[in-house]
Amino acid sequence: MPELGFLIAEIAYFVLGVISVSTMIKHWKMNSNRMLIAVSIYIIAVLFRSIIDIAIYSFDLNIDVKVAGGLTIGMIMGFILFTIQIEFLLYLKDLPKLYTLPLFSSFYLALARVLVDSTMPFIIYAMIISYGSAYFLIKDGRKSRNGLAIGMGLFFLFWGLGSTFQIEILFVALRFTAMVALLLGTRGFYEKYVFINVEEEQKIMGTWIAKLVVKDQ
Repeated sequence: MPELGFLIAEIAYFVLGVISVSTMIKHWKMNSNRMLIAVSIYIIAVLFRSIIDIAIYSFDLNIDVKVAGGLTIGMIMGFILFTIQIEFLLYLKDLPKLYTLPLFSSFYLALARVLVDSTMPFIIYAMIISYGSAYFLIKDGRKSRNGLAIGMGLFFLFWGLGSTFQIEILFVALRFTAMVALLLGTRGFYEKYVFINVEEEQKIMGTWIAKLVVKDQ
């Protein structure tokens, strides 16, 4: 029964991801914003992993099969996603000289997993990448009033929390929350309901005070 719940949550997660990507591609066609296409490519990679997870819950597949030492198929997929995530951030920051860094980092961490049967390096790696990405994107999003950056930052934050706790039900719930946060970012939710237009608020307040003064006279 829990597997059925995970399957439903994963399918919903996948559908929200497809909606997010289609929305971003639609906006990209209108304004050619490179962030839109970069986020779309990353989410498409995430959705490929989601398809595998749907197959796991549907057919009871096992991706914890060890390839060598303590390195499993699931962990290899995790390293691939984290590599793409760092590449995505480096692309947004326009740091082409560092493009090879994620490849070497993931390779050596995977090699370490082969030699040492411990998940701690992988968890620490996931935390640094996810929380670091979340910090930079949310910070830039607040500064530039970019709702998509905020949504992507929250996506990395919730994804990182799920990877940190390593509890399946919590991971599935936080991953779903992450995709909802991203979807809201693609739909202009944060610009409309989170960012406060200080100048506009001051104008409204000034008009309201002026009306009160006139009324009192």
